[in-house]
Amino acid sequence: MRRQTTREIIESQSIVEKPRSAPELLARYNLRRQQYKELKMISDNSPEKREQIAMLYAEAKVLGWALGKDEKKIIREISF
Repeated sequence: MRRQTTREIIESQSIVEKPRSAPELLARYNLRRQQYKELKMISDNSPEKREQIAMLYAEAKVLGWALGKDEKKIIREISF
């Protein structure tokens, strides 16, 4: 059996998605912001909750960057 090259492995794992439209990015950004805020209000301090909060925060930041927002504005919008 022939061994796959690194490039072949990466290509086989890649999922090709169409670029998202600005309105779709904005909707996802707002959704992640809202989910982040709601999860922060829950008093449970479990490791799973902290991980989920970190993931939502990171995704919201990436979506904000994709929308061309300034980092300070993204942080302000996510946190308040």
